Amino acid sequence: MLMKKSKKKKKLLRIHQLLFLIMLLIVNSAAWFIYVNTVENTMNVHVKAWDVTFEAGDSEIVDTIDVAVDDLYPGMQNFTYNLEAHNRSEVSATVTYEILEANILGDVIYTVEGRNAVGAPVQTGDITSAELEQQLAEDYPFTISFGLTNALMNSGNGRATYSVNVVWPYEQGNDELDTEWGINAATYKSTHPSEPSIVLRIKIKITQNAS
Repeated sequence: MLMKKSKKKKKLLRIHQLLFLIMLLIVNSAAWFIYVNTVENTMNVHVKAWDVTFEAGDSEIVDTIDVAVDDLYPGMQNFTYNLEAHNRSEVSATVTYEILEANILGDVIYTVEGRNAVGAPVQTGDITSAELEQQLAEDYPFTISFGLTNALMNSGNGRATYSVNVVWPYEQGNDELDTEWGINAATYKSTHPSEPSIVLRIKIKITQNAS
């Protein structure tokens, strides 16, 4: 009789242990699912805040940013970088930007503005920031585009958002170009695993307007 009770207790204990393991597995799986989705939904969205306040004698405020895209491949998750500028000053201001250079899979393209920014002589073949912006939007199977919500920031509470977007649809209509650049991107990443696939150096300038 005692042996039967002992066997029953052991059996119940094993069932409880099994149920506990199943519940633990379900909870951990759910937590991992939430974690993965959170990371995937936020990994390519970057936001930087920039408060602008002009001091006596200031006429403009400049910030140089490096925007890096880690991975590049057909069907990649859309990449977005936002710089949110807030004008806390008592005067309105105008926002402009210049692309100083672009590093695409190790191929660096310098602009005239980029050379001027570091005091280097302009080289034959250098293009302007506007020309590079058009090239980045049109000459690759992926699209690199730039946006500015407001060129004019009002005094006190004016704000503007500068954005950089990189999009490479899985099927964009040119399989040959997708294949060529897809192989280039994969080769570059395999030989430079710690380097981003794209780096854009951009100068944002906010100029105080005459009162």
